[in-house]
Amino acid sequence: MKSKTPKVKPAQAEAQAPIEWPRADPDALAAFDPGTKVCTMNCGPHAHDPRSREERLFLCTDC
Repeated sequence: MKSKTPKVKPAQAEAQAPIEWPRADPDALAAFDPGTKVCTMNCGPHAHDPRSREERLFLCTDC
């Protein structure tokens, strides 16, 4: 009977640096009307994105 050799586990990649989310100027964001910009990319927020939908829309260069 052959003995099984244990599989070697691959080394785990090092943790990446946390994402630095660009933030909008609060005064410019307050003056922004989200109704004037339409999202064509249908992007959703990242799980760790602290920004509001309005802020993401304001900063998006694709929409």
